[in-house]
Amino acid sequence: MRAAHVQDDPVADIMRLAKGIAGIDLGEGKRTLVESRLGKRLRQLGCDMRAYARLLREDRAEVVICLDLLTTNHTFWMREPEHFADFERRVLPALAQRRRIRIWCAATATGEEPYSIALCLARSLPDLASWDAAILATDISTRALDRASEAVYAEERVAQLGDADRRLALDLIERGPPKVWRVKPELRRMVQLARLNLMDDAWPMRGPFDVIFCRNVMIYFDRPTQERLVNRLAALLAPGGTLYVGHSESLSAIRHPLQTLAPATYRSA
Repeated sequence: MRAAHVQDDPVADIMRLAKGIAGIDLGEGKRTLVESRLGKRLRQLGCDMRAYARLLREDRAEVVICLDLLTTNHTFWMREPEHFADFERRVLPALAQRRRIRIWCAATATGEEPYSIALCLARSLPDLASWDAAILATDISTRALDRASEAVYAEERVAQLGDADRRLALDLIERGPPKVWRVKPELRRMVQLARLNLMDDAWPMRGPFDVIFCRNVMIYFDRPTQERLVNRLAALLAPGGTLYVGHSESLSAIRHPLQTLAPATYRSA
């Protein structure tokens, strides 16, 4: 029996491409998800899955669009709040004397996470104006980064914020219902947005970072990919720096040099 050509199964071809380029391990069980996520794009282009798989081998710009469509960007302000509490209670006081902090949010999605970090800085540091504080926020999805740049969020995305935090972080731009909010300029200025594929051989940033948030992205990677990524992240942490991963992500099965502080919270030596 002859070996099947990739175009005999274009969905499998696209899933292999997603894993090879972005580390996204969709697996056979995600076939229906791939077909659903790409359905609208196929209709826009007027082609079937077979023709689309051929297009992806020829058009790098379309690969970016495809990865955008296959990426899940569900998030909200102050998601997994234990990390933000630890950041404010433990990390910031340790850096108070030098008044300098570098933070990398490595899976930014639509921006709620880096702006939540900026809010933590604003509410915890009354002398923030005297700090040298910067947040690098990266994601593979250009579509998600565009929304992060707009910094506009519907009421459901900011539901975790109390009135005091809303006054500090947001401007009400539509009374609704539903209400719509925009992140205040002073918080937006702390966040630098950039596209980055975590699977790229070389990253443009050199670090070191005092804190790296890489949450709810490794669940899409297989174990060898997770191990490579965690060790690359660890190499960019400053001594005593902190790595936060998602609460559904465990590093217990992979080799890494970090010390476990709490669930999904790790520190470099």
